[in-house]
This record gives sequence, structure tokens and C-alpha cells, in this order.
Amino acid sequence: MGKIQRAMRAKVIIAAFAFAAAGATGSLAADLSADEILDRMEGKTEFLESGSATIELVTINQRGQERSNRLKFYRKETANGASQLLEYLTPADVAGTKFLSIDGDDGETMMWLYLPALGRERRIAGSAAQDNFMGTDFTFEEIGGAGTFTRDYDAERLADEAYEDKEAYVLRLTPRESDSKYGFVKMWVWKDHFVPLRVEFYNKRGTLDKVLVNEDLRQNAKGEWQSHLITMSSENSGTRTIVRVLETDDAEVPDEYFTLRYLRR
Repeated sequence: MGKIQRAMRAKVIIAAFAFAAAGATGSLAADLSADEILDRMEGKTEFLESGSATIELVTINQRGQERSNRLKFYRKETANGASQLLEYLTPADVAGTKFLSIDGDDGETMMWLYLPALGRERRIAGSAAQDNFMGTDFTFEEIGGAGTFTRDYDAERLADEAYEDKEAYVLRLTPRESDSKYGFVKMWVWKDHFVPLRVEFYNKRGTLDKVLVNEDLRQNAKGEWQSHLITMSSENSGTRTIVRVLETDDAEVPDEYFTLRYLRR
């Protein structure tokens, strides 16, 4: 299974993709290694720890034409990582489509896509996990949040830079497995809170393939910073996918939501 897209967990997406306390500054921060920065980032591409969210997902084609979808997102942290469910609410032609991902105790992420027109789900595995998800610029792996940076990449710290108005660590990440879709990833990480601000994905020829940007950063009730606007742009195709977080709810989601039985409802 490919690894680089596993950025929508540090799990992207886009998504994207749970936040911890603010990090060190001053001389201590200057001494952090690339791996230590990744450790502090763990889970920081999530806009939700456990609970549900309503999101707008907008796809923009090469001609600038937009298609807006509204989805419900459910997430529950588990001993193995997390279980996640995406359900399309609108428009009518995709309503009822569901995508389920479950982190297993073997370190793998299992993924299924349910299509109402077929009345059944299909397992997303192998090379199919690197395909684009439902016409977006995210892969199934990036949406499903498979893997982690600390486990799947060798990290190198580059010279620090300012990104927009924030001081950032800059990392170069190289996948440890040869079947990765990408050759390497370059990442800008907000020093104050260890949130990834920009992630560049390069193909195996060293050419920029995709760019993910986290914006509209807000503090939640715990004081942790979360992105409410995520954009993934494909450099080759000229397409973009925008994820807007409209509302969140931290009420616990029942376990039954993360089952194949619920997927078929």
C-alpha cells in the first residue's frame, strides 16, 4: 500500500488531513530534530478528534467550473488509531454514498466505498488506494488517513522559513517503501503549535505534483488549533479540491456507525 498520501493523518486531506498543546520555542525549539517535530505533529492534520462534522467539499475543474457537495463526517479515536465515516448528503446523484476507513491492529487501514446505485460496498485496497477519491484531488489513502509520518517516512530538517505570517519548520520527508506514489514531501510546520501549514507532494521524477494548504486556523474549546479550510491543488491537471468545515460536534459517535452493516443502510 502506498504511503506518502498518508499525509490526511499526518493522518489530508485534506484531510487531513486532533491537536495537541503548543510546542517549544527559543533554543529548545531550535534543537528539535526532524523526527521530534513529526512526533509533536502527530494527529495535527485532523479538524476533529472524536465526534462529527458537517463539511462542504468543492471540486474545481480545469475550466474553473465548481461542483459543491455537502457531507457528514464521523470520527472516533481507537486504540489502533481511528475509525472514520464520510457520507454524502447532497447533491442527489451522490447522496447516500459512504466511505468507511478503520485502522486495524496490524497497522493497516481498511477502506470501503458504498455506492447506493450498486447497493453494495467495495473494498479499496492495493493500488486502488492511490486512486483519486470521488473526483477530488485527494486519494483514497489521504481521505482515509492511512498511516503516519513518523512510521512511514524518513525525515530531514531543512532551514527554517517564514510561511505567510508564521515562523515555520521546514521538513523533507522521504517514503520508506518503494510503492509510494510520491518521491518526497516538503512540509512547512507552524513553530508555535506544530500544525502543518503547507504540504508539497513531489512525484518520483522530482516534479511538484500536488499542494495542500491549511487555512482559517481556529482554536477549539480546548485551545487547540484546527484548520477549517483545506485546499488540495493538482499542479498537472489544474484542478482543486476545497474542504470547508461548516460545523463540528464533539458528541460521541456510536460504534455501529463504523460497521459494514451501517455502511449498507
